[in-house]
Amino acid sequence: MKSFLASLSVVTAATLIVGCGKSADSFSLLADASSYKQNSVYTPRKVDILWVVDNSGSMASSQKNLTDHFQSFIEKFVQTNSDFHMAVTTTDAFLTPYDSLYADYSKIRDGVTNQDLNNHSGVFVMKKDTPNLNNVFLTNITQGIRGAGDERAFSSIEATLKDTRNAGFRRADAFLAVIIVSDEDDFSHNDLTTGLAGYYFTENYSDPNMFSIQRYMDFLTNFTSAAGSGTNFSVNAITIFDQACFDQLKGNGQKFSQRYGQLVTASSGKLISLCSDFSTSLQDLSRSILELSSEFSLARLPIESTIVVTVNGVVVPQGATNGWTYKSASNSIVFHGSAIPQAGADVRINFDPAGVKN
Repeated sequence: MKSFLASLSVVTAATLIVGCGKSADSFSLLADASSYKQNSVYTPRKVDILWVVDNSGSMASSQKNLTDHFQSFIEKFVQTNSDFHMAVTTTDAFLTPYDSLYADYSKIRDGVTNQDLNNHSGVFVMKKDTPNLNNVFLTNITQGIRGAGDERAFSSIEATLKDTRNAGFRRADAFLAVIIVSDEDDFSHNDLTTGLAGYYFTENYSDPNMFSIQRYMDFLTNFTSAAGSGTNFSVNAITIFDQACFDQLKGNGQKFSQRYGQLVTASSGKLISLCSDFSTSLQDLSRSILELSSEFSLARLPIESTIVVTVNGVVVPQGATNGWTYKSASNSIVFHGSAIPQAGADVRINFDPAGVKN
């Protein structure tokens, strides 16, 4: 049987599906010279990034570590001309429904006012064209250490994303990346019955009122479903998950992040040590987010061994470090590391189709 060469150029769209209608470009039982061709340019998928910052009493040094190394995180987004929205909330944003005293806790933050700090940027949603982006991030992410010691990061994520006052942050067709920065763990549980009268603090993993990890996977799946098929979000955490880091930081109620790690794993996010070198860890985090948001579905099933990927006419090697990989489960191509194309690049994926299209 003759081999049929399919040439497919990939451009991301809200649904991450590359369409090819039946036309003169369709596959057929003709000679290889009549192969399918489509030319287009690469447009990076939009990415919405929500930072969830622990603002309890032990987090001052960790917040400063973030601001000192923010450039390491944002550099790759700038290089690829990514269309990003970025906002900040805190691990006590969940308190909004409990009492009018906390009415603004679930609003995204442009800074903080408390006994120690009174600093605001005036910018609630940071974008690629935000003037003085580094300084704005410094102001927004520095939430101080006067927040609640009851860290419920997962419930705070839900409260922030549901708050209609934050509508300017979330875009329906964007990939959502959540980044939790905390030296404790999540203890989100069900006690919202009669406001403050029903409030209680617990750090008991066996508490029957603890919300499950699946609850938040379901919430985020439904919340991002308008962005198309497949997974449209990741939860990432910069936290404590090893004994060495715990021993280094212990003394202010720090804990191993059991539940953070479970949600990170379930959503294919990245788990980063709070004791790591942020200059490299934040680079790894940004690369991971861009990789997850650069997954493209193919219109045809390929013979995997025949796939050839080119960017601006240069062949990209296959590999998970600085190349591309094929995901058979979703019939998609994912770029990695330095191989992630810049906006406007000519990206083409050529392969022999596994079957003939009628």
